[in-house]
Amino acid sequence: METPDYARFVQDCIAADTLDDHRLTEDQLFGVYLSWCALLEQTPGPCESFWAAMSRLGVHDGRGNDHPYMRPGLRMTGPAALDYILASQPSLV
Repeated sequence: METPDYARFVQDCIAADTLDDHRLTEDQLFGVYLSWCALLEQTPGPCESFWAAMSRLGVHDGRGNDHPYMRPGLRMTGPAALDYILASQPSLV
């Protein structure tokens, strides 16, 4: 298995959204990343590398009023988002 391409992850799994109620926590963003890696049968890179890449790719840490680690204006999308949601909310199945 190869190390994931972080730019491809952002392209495949993250979308901009203008609605104020769409925000991703760090846990959600990293969870979708892990789901994406699993679906592609790739080994996730180290946490430090992931967050450095997210910063470099413009997925900045927006400081929300209700939680210091929100990323406002972003939503998850694609098959990895569905996988993450179903894995984290088994009552939906």
